[in-house]
Amino acid sequence: MSVRRSLVWFAVLGLSPAYVAAQQSGETIVIEVDGESGSAKASSTSAVRLPQIEVIGQDPGQLESVPGSAAVITADDLEQQTPLSVNEALRNVAGVHIVEEDGIGLRPNISIRGLNPDRSRNVLILEDGVPIALAPYGEPELYYAPAIERMERVEVVKGSGSILWGPQTIGGVVNFITPGAPEQFTATAEARGGNFGYYTGILSVGDTLGRLGYRVTAMHQGFEGHRALNLRMTDVTTKLSYRIGATSSVGLKLQFYDELSSATYLGLTTPQFEADPGGNYAINDELPVRRYAFSLNHEAALNDSTLLQTVLYGHNITRNWNRQDFDRSFDAARSYDRIIDGQGHEATGSGQPDSGRIFFRPTMGSRDREFTVGGIEPRLTFDYNLGAIESELIVGTRLHAELTNEQRIDSNIDPTIEPTVREDEVRYGMAVAGYVQNRFTFFERLRVSPGLRVESFWNDREILRMRVDGTPTDLSPTIKNSDHILAIIPGLGVSYALLDELTLFGGAHRGFAPPRTKDAVTNDGTLLELDAEYSINYELGARANIENYLAAELTGFVLDFSNQIIAPSEASGAVSQAPEVAGRALINAGETRHIGVESSVSFDIAAFAGLGFRLPLSVTYTWVDASFGEGWLEDQDGVDGIAGNRLPYAPEHRVYGQLRFVHPSGIAAQVGAHYITEQFTDKANTVEPSTDGLIGAIDPRLLLDARVAYTYEPLGLTAFVSGKNLTDERYIASRAPQGIQPGMFRQFVVGVRGTY
Repeated sequence: MSVRRSLVWFAVLGLSPAYVAAQQSGETIVIEVDGESGSAKASSTSAVRLPQIEVIGQDPGQLESVPGSAAVITADDLEQQTPLSVNEALRNVAGVHIVEEDGIGLRPNISIRGLNPDRSRNVLILEDGVPIALAPYGEPELYYAPAIERMERVEVVKGSGSILWGPQTIGGVVNFITPGAPEQFTATAEARGGNFGYYTGILSVGDTLGRLGYRVTAMHQGFEGHRALNLRMTDVTTKLSYRIGATSSVGLKLQFYDELSSATYLGLTTPQFEADPGGNYAINDELPVRRYAFSLNHEAALNDSTLLQTVLYGHNITRNWNRQDFDRSFDAARSYDRIIDGQGHEATGSGQPDSGRIFFRPTMGSRDREFTVGGIEPRLTFDYNLGAIESELIVGTRLHAELTNEQRIDSNIDPTIEPTVREDEVRYGMAVAGYVQNRFTFFERLRVSPGLRVESFWNDREILRMRVDGTPTDLSPTIKNSDHILAIIPGLGVSYALLDELTLFGGAHRGFAPPRTKDAVTNDGTLLELDAEYSINYELGARANIENYLAAELTGFVLDFSNQIIAPSEASGAVSQAPEVAGRALINAGETRHIGVESSVSFDIAAFAGLGFRLPLSVTYTWVDASFGEGWLEDQDGVDGIAGNRLPYAPEHRVYGQLRFVHPSGIAAQVGAHYITEQFTDKANTVEPSTDGLIGAIDPRLLLDARVAYTYEPLGLTAFVSGKNLTDERYIASRAPQGIQPGMFRQFVVGVRGTY
């Protein structure tokens, strides 16, 4: 066994854990970091909390020192909006576009600034600072999404500051923050229910007992869904914290997640969607997801100017997706279990060509995957002065390892027929990263933050079993090959406080995302020598905050890709399967350019007038022109190319508006509107829909939401009712993975929450 592979096993088995803490946490009760200077110091307070792992790392209302575009979805925002999923919570953030799939956001497809949204692979997703993708380097898909109901807030950073986090530094960082231990005993219970079989129960209990603090949160959720999703999900999270001394603390987080649903890749054909957009004909498909995770955080103020933060982490995720095999055209040589016609009815015979039929075979294919991840990352923050120049140095390193076991198991609808392991492989990954960033502050107004990140990733793919001449065969010797990616990622951020209320900012950094291991090494062991995805990202903007009634941000950006790879996963559907560019899905020629403007403004006229209640109006707007560059002028067969075409699932305009009313009497209400312009779903920008539903433009849509709530403070009780998609708009959310995925139907939710 190679030294590198030994290190992989060492880290994966938990002997080396971890991820990082944030650079400027102002909420760590034992270790405080000053929001202005970033200096670390010991706190004399006796409360104990888990050291918070933050990206922005300061009070959400004080973003002046962030050298780039950033947003915070606060606890108040989450309470007032009552989102059902991560998708709903993020859609009011400028620059962020969500592609729905299952109606409740179990597998978010997050796009930032026009990037490929497929499984959020171009966005770094963190929970309390820890990466949560299946395998953050080798397979960064988001098949697990954190339950938004247990979050305290969400941080989004899109500028040069994201190079402190990796490996993905292209689109930005989304960090979900969970609450720590309360200062006194607190118990919260919440129950929700709604149409389409929706229900959620949440119980959270926490306290601080001397040096020890704890919080345990458990939730269970069910959702039949508008397409027979049949979801059952349980999530249990425990956070413990212990104050070791006056200047250090340690925290432990444990999480268990279990999900079972009838999720399917198979969408609807065009005739089926027109006949019944709520149909789900893949009745035998089933997806269980189970996740175990831990993180161990330590913070220590070494002196008045030095803060050491270390976080150990690991997770194990199993994702065994059993899906029935099907054909889109009749094959006389096969027998079929069921035939569903274009009206959603069971039928016989081949039917007419292009009738939108689906022919289900009597066989199933289970894609069984297990991901085990571990790592360690210490980070040092040091404050010092160069004469009159205040400086903050952040330096850190990370060792990260991944192990993936994947099998394709063929079975039959008839349970008496033994299943067969058709494919079997193991993938290993080892990453070493280092980074440094120094923030210089001149005259208390100008902050210049140069930084550098280095990523080195080794990966091995070993194929143990595959079909040989059509027969599943154990290989001897096995097929294996390795690849290595080394990336130098510089960045520079600048912010200038023109006024106390107005900050200008700008920056440039190199975007980086390594290729997936199973893309870099093919099924026959061929090393494709794929480069990583690289881009140069620029942004320039302004941020204004005036007391408690006005907050605004305006940012222009350019993402210039020298190489963007749109991988041909099944989840990417028509994006990678467009026949006119077949064979070009995995090459090092993907030049794309993303140019756009994103803006957000929130104005509270009631606070401005001193009326004693809140009436904020918030609007976010994004314009992005994301298109293929000159590298796509002509395909390999001489067919006209797609240079200048828009990227799939990159709408040009997106607007979200929200009016909220909050009164001291306990009454709260809000109404929101979300508008998205036309989207293309393939590289050729095909407008007319295909009969199979895989290709065709997605029409613009306008969705309306509303919520009304009342809180009775003496008893700590809140009751609410909310409505999503109030006009019951029946729209196409996606044509991937394999056909039309309808958006959420009109959904009503009523709930009650009590806090003791």
